[in-house]
Amino acid sequence: MATQMHEVAQAAPTFDAAAWLAALVQIGGGYALASGRKLWLVVEDCDYDDLASVMRPLIGNPDRAEAIRVAIERRQNGDA
Repeated sequence: MATQMHEVAQAAPTFDAAAWLAALVQIGGGYALASGRKLWLVVEDCDYDDLASVMRPLIGNPDRAEAIRVAIERRQNGDA
């Protein structure tokens, strides 16, 4: 049983915050990190279906929003 659980854990895809940000920009969106680490997503010019597809991985996953914040901070600091 433990072996099966380990195999499932390895098969689970990981979230790539940099790739997610690139996908948002590709559909016409943008982003910013405001004071207090508030994440701003600019989506006014995005197609609804494209936006729904990009946003889907974030729904119910606050850890992924945090990963996006960290990725933006790294870019701002020249680490990425």
